[in-house]
Amino acid sequence: MTPANVGKPEQVMARAIEGHLTKHALASLLTPESRREFLDACAVIEKSYTDSCAAKNPCLEAGCSCVGDICLQPLLLASTDYHSRCGVEWAKRFAERANRDGSWELTLAAYDGL
Repeated sequence: MTPANVGKPEQVMARAIEGHLTKHALASLLTPESRREFLDACAVIEKSYTDSCAAKNPCLEAGCSCVGDICLQPLLLASTDYHSRCGVEWAKRFAERANRDGSWELTLAAYDGL
């Protein structure tokens, strides 16, 4: 893929909302300022998955070992849904041209599978 065929921002946002891009990939397309806001929003999402998992099905008999932290297991189980929820948060920021990293097209072109 080259920057010329990455697509329009709207197409990239649609792919993100569908859950086709990871949090890391999405963060790399934002300016440092908006990247922090995006990562903070994803942390809230991640915490909600951890809390929900701990309430339903803790991995340990004594309860969840990640109380107060974020656990990777529920994120792995959620997969596309998790990526989609982060994609929604990312798209809110990416929609504003000022929040896009200056080389977002070149960075995105380096990702396979788009």
